[in-house]
Amino acid sequence: SLSKIAKKFGTTIGLIKASNSLKSDVILANSKLKVSKQKYGILVDKSQNVLTLLSKEGDIVKVYSVSTGENNSTPVGTFKIVNRIKDPVWYNQGAIVPSESPDNVLGSRWLGFSKSGYGIHGTVDPDSVGTQATKGCVRMHNHDVEELYTIVAVGTKVTISD
Repeated sequence: SLSKIAKKFGTTIGLIKASNSLKSDVILANSKLKVSKQKYGILVDKSQNVLTLLSKEGDIVKVYSVSTGENNSTPVGTFKIVNRIKDPVWYNQGAIVPSESPDNVLGSRWLGFSKSGYGIHGTVDPDSVGTQATKGCVRMHNHDVEELYTIVAVGTKVTISD
């Protein structure tokens, strides 16, 4: 299955599908697939509100505009992506906000950090991207976080600096 292949090579199902022009998760026995073994890293610069996707060698792959935490609430340090969620539910002060709700601030994707409660996510407020407006997470335009979600796997290193 694609999930087993992705796990074996430390990549994502989305990247395998994109690399092979697959429209579904169904693959035929003995199919030959292109599988990228490229590892990535993420650098978030809070002073510039940018997220840089880096190759394992440190080359810049892509730069995205992001929002970070108001009052410097985004934690500084090195973390790892520990979970990836499509259409995440938002748990807000005891309330459960479903993914389809306009009140769900997480947007279309969640990439959770090893620091509990923090991650990279989309937004329902695209005008806030580029500012310090979050409660501490890194916020991206939905189309950008969907692209990043396709590329980065669980275990990807995330470094956040001032």
